[in-house]
Amino acid sequence: MSYPSHRRSSFITLSSVLLIVLVTLLPFNFTAEGVTLGFAIRSFFYHSSGFSDIVGNVFLFLPFGLDLAYEFRQRRIKKRSTIFLVAGLSLLLSLTVETLQVFLPWRASSWIDLCTNTAGGTFGAILYLLWCQLFPNAARTIPNWIRCRLSPQLLASLLIAWIVFVFGICFVLQQRLKFGTWDFSIASLFMIYGFFFVPLGILLALIFIVLRGDTKFYLALSGMSIVLPGIMIEVFLRGSELRETNVLVSIMIPFFTMLVVRSRLIYLFE
Repeated sequence: MSYPSHRRSSFITLSSVLLIVLVTLLPFNFTAEGVTLGFAIRSFFYHSSGFSDIVGNVFLFLPFGLDLAYEFRQRRIKKRSTIFLVAGLSLLLSLTVETLQVFLPWRASSWIDLCTNTAGGTFGAILYLLWCQLFPNAARTIPNWIRCRLSPQLLASLLIAWIVFVFGICFVLQQRLKFGTWDFSIASLFMIYGFFFVPLGILLALIFIVLRGDTKFYLALSGMSIVLPGIMIEVFLRGSELRETNVLVSIMIPFFTMLVVRSRLIYLFE
């Protein structure tokens, strides 16, 4: 299915918004119990964010800023206006998320999160504009490099090797540190599982681009390479005591990584 350029760029931007919503609002167990205006204000102004939260916020909104900047430049909007528009929309999205987090147990809104989220989106726009200025011919050189250097056999070997590596790391952590008994916050869970599963999604996206297979092939490969490893790792770590949130995150991270990387690479191959 082929989309016009503006429609496809809008679709990719929406995928970034969806990723932000999933990361910040999972598992969506909203409740108004105990929530008052005073509680919300105290939480917003007095809650402190750790270094990992600050870094995670910046990187979470970075793709959103990149996508918006691409879309605005496609519509011939000036660079300075693009940066201001991206900053404003990042602020609006962040404010929406922070407001909803007031109604989530184990979540806390903070003005620091609002600032770092906005900074992440703005930084993404600046990076995109700098990239276009420094590498104006990247849209031609990157596809040629991928076609010449990355064969399906090499990518498949890397995919299998990474899955084996992840299982090996989990085995060592389980034997020495009882990794399966650890309790993680949502932010820590995304960071740790991101290390395991983001490369998996990237490799799958590259395989899809190189092979250009049909939809059934994509579904079969995704099922074997995303769903099965995620479930198998959780079963290995926790046995029958599976945690639904962990399983969802282990499947969602490589799936969205694959979707985001593949949709962006499509631009280069048009």
